[in-house]
Amino acid sequence: MKRHLRDATGRVRLPRRATAALALFTSAGLVLSGCAAAGGGVQTVSSTPVKGGVLKYRAAGGGKSLDPATTTGYGLAVPLRGLVDSLVFNNPDGTFAPWLATKWEVNDNATRYAFTLRQDVTFSNGEKFDATAVRLSYQALRDGGAKYAVANQWIGALAQITTPDPHTVVFDLVKPNSSFLQAVSSTVLGVVAPATARLPFEKRQEGLGIIGSGPFVAAESRGEEGYTLVRRDDYAWAPEPAANRGAPYLDKIEVRNIQDNSIAAAELRSGGLDLLHNTEPADKTEFSTSRDITIRREPLPGSALGFAANTDVPGLDDVRVRRALALAVDRDAVLKRASAIDIAPKGAYTASNPYFTDQSDKIRTDVAAAERLLDEAGWRRGADGVRAKAGARLSLELVYSPSTISHEPNIAVVQSQWKAIGVELKFGSLTQAELNQRLQSGNYSFSWGSGTRPDADVLRSTYGGLDEELDEVFDQILAEPDIAARKALATRASEIVLDEAYYIPLYDFIQPLAYRNSTHLPLLEATHIPWLGDAWIDQQ
Repeated sequence: MKRHLRDATGRVRLPRRATAALALFTSAGLVLSGCAAAGGGVQTVSSTPVKGGVLKYRAAGGGKSLDPATTTGYGLAVPLRGLVDSLVFNNPDGTFAPWLATKWEVNDNATRYAFTLRQDVTFSNGEKFDATAVRLSYQALRDGGAKYAVANQWIGALAQITTPDPHTVVFDLVKPNSSFLQAVSSTVLGVVAPATARLPFEKRQEGLGIIGSGPFVAAESRGEEGYTLVRRDDYAWAPEPAANRGAPYLDKIEVRNIQDNSIAAAELRSGGLDLLHNTEPADKTEFSTSRDITIRREPLPGSALGFAANTDVPGLDDVRVRRALALAVDRDAVLKRASAIDIAPKGAYTASNPYFTDQSDKIRTDVAAAERLLDEAGWRRGADGVRAKAGARLSLELVYSPSTISHEPNIAVVQSQWKAIGVELKFGSLTQAELNQRLQSGNYSFSWGSGTRPDADVLRSTYGGLDEELDEVFDQILAEPDIAARKALATRASEIVLDEAYYIPLYDFIQPLAYRNSTHLPLLEATHIPWLGDAWIDQQ
């Protein structure tokens, strides 16, 4: 078993080369932050946290469930991060720091993870946090099967969970999974109390059934309208990077499920909300120059937003056609239609993913080359201007959920650009149930794709099974615990995805948090989810 080196703070210490690369990334992130402040709202710089107050947060698309294992969307996870703690904390540079686990060991092929646990933690119902609690929490997800699809995908092929003593828990995996440490850092795999772990799935999705060890406790459920979290006064086990080691500063977090983006934006302007997730392009642009509101500009650290091709569809089964469609996209024109803060993609990973490498030379526009590729592939223009081959028109359909509707004006720009080369694009939103059915049956040409996991493995869920070489790279990523080596493999994976045009990126995935300047969020995870134990609000 290999013990990873730690620095004086307990963080995993990287080889010099990896540290240098990540330092460059961190510098780039700081530059982006600086630009955001200079071109956007006036940042209120306050170094003295204020105790008390209620943070009013808008969640987009929320329901009545408070279960972090099923409520997996970024915006919905923001307040739930305050409810459950995780074994480790994932820093924005991709490294990990202690949280519920004080140290951990990973073997050489990433099939065994052993965590040493804190001994001073309790859940909000008084139950003791120990190795048995961790085992029960994870076993409940395994027993739930497909109901916890995301959680179980991230856990991977689990052989067993053992508890050699009350403060040590060991996960043995059937196959290598070097992404496991990132997985256990997530809100999705946040540890719940044994009382919650023993609940049937349906009961966990109701009311106040989720009990964690986090700095806040669920105190009120208003069903589909939202819920309220209150401060836990005896909280004393913050993640290592947190400046506040004790109880949170805020008295409460009031979560409001407001479905309409425009109404939520108006509430933020008026002060009815302190923090919201997801805004329309026009509001993004307005907030970027507001004196009262700050909007985060960094893309979420997953994969870029764009079209994921179904290579079983006639036409898209030919790499020449896929490459032609990628070359026909003028992203500058798309971005002019989008908000002022959206940015061009530079790879299959977003620029804020710790495993990003700039491959912008592979994302270019050449309409003449696109037309030549379509001609070579045998697709000729018909009387209606749409290309056809063997009697079949080159008519393609993009499918997505209602959460993508705000991107439709930008998609329409691509529709116009593809029409110019003789390709018809249809698009429209489906209910989640309809979308799942279409995706599972293969009845679509493109899906609206992105990922929000700050990990090298984020591409596998979309592009696994398409390409033997790509699958081999994905397997190598999962078997490689070393961060520098994983980054090299991630670069190769992104290169294959772009060269084969399995994916047509449009822009990086900015699904921002916007907040009034009286709101302070000093600590963010690699996922860009703020840790609310450190958050505070200036008092009037």
